[in-house]
Amino acid sequence: MAGRVLLSDIARSCSTSISTASRVLSGDSSRRIAESTRDRIIAAAREMGYFDAKLKTIGRSNALSVAVLFLSDHESILSPFFSQVVEGIKAECEATASHCIDLRVLSLYDDGFFNELESGSFDFAIILGRVRKDILDRVRRSGSRLIYAGLNAIGGMDEVLCDARQGISHAVEYLHSLGHERIAFLGPCDQHQVENEFRFEGYMDGLARCGIEFDESLACDSYLTSDDGYARIRDLVPSAHPSAVICANDNLALGAIKGLADIGLSVPDDISVTGYDNIDAAAYLNPPLTTFDVPKRELGRFALRLAVERHESGRQYDVRLSLPFTLVERKSTKEVSK
Repeated sequence: MAGRVLLSDIARSCSTSISTASRVLSGDSSRRIAESTRDRIIAAAREMGYFDAKLKTIGRSNALSVAVLFLSDHESILSPFFSQVVEGIKAECEATASHCIDLRVLSLYDDGFFNELESGSFDFAIILGRVRKDILDRVRRSGSRLIYAGLNAIGGMDEVLCDARQGISHAVEYLHSLGHERIAFLGPCDQHQVENEFRFEGYMDGLARCGIEFDESLACDSYLTSDDGYARIRDLVPSAHPSAVICANDNLALGAIKGLADIGLSVPDDISVTGYDNIDAAAYLNPPLTTFDVPKRELGRFALRLAVERHESGRQYDVRLSLPFTLVERKSTKEVSK
């Protein structure tokens, strides 16, 4: 086949998705793919000259090895948020013509994680998700140049950030503009062991901007899971009586809306709910969720671009690239009388 062989060409010829073709050809085993599909993709790639092109690129001595690191026990590539970030990284690997990029996805709880990371085989490591201080210290000593892509700044490395602290603050101001005064926060509050978690601080910033006095009963510490959203909302609402709840991510909001329904409360007639990150499922809830869209694929794409740019330029200073969040108004919030 003439010209450069793209993953999209291979995927089209096999009637499969680009992400599936990417997983097969990068050796990513994090998701199960049928053996027949795997064989079909490899055969098509071989026939179209994909592997020959990769070998020629490696022969020019411009290969880069990049690790994607999940450093939390609550976050992984299976997350609807992080799966899109990783898809963005993979898409940018495919679009990068100047380098052959060897991409590996590693989790802190994989056997031999630190042995592999500290082997010196990675030029760059892209950190996704939240991380404990002790884990981050060891990762910093691994020898790989680090890049963070996500919602809560770490510092001391290149970062691609869609700032959740600002986003949650904006959520408070949005609900206040609808007349809400008793605005609750459901999400991580007590995070002294975590290096990068600032959503609760964003909640406090928003209250201050709106002139609302902080009420401790309206802050409910929880993990970023639907199960915790379901359980915690059933404790929070009957005791604190908020008119609106800000959930620190959409997974929490999914559980919270179900929990409210199960105790006989209607969203948004009895209580308004917002999320943060705009995963695909948010649009299909009952009611559809008001949330803040995060450009998830772009977080990944720009993280990989920064790795390539730093490698090519030899830049010695860190940069932060800020991406915008966008309010997506749906049916889970309503105006109330002040």
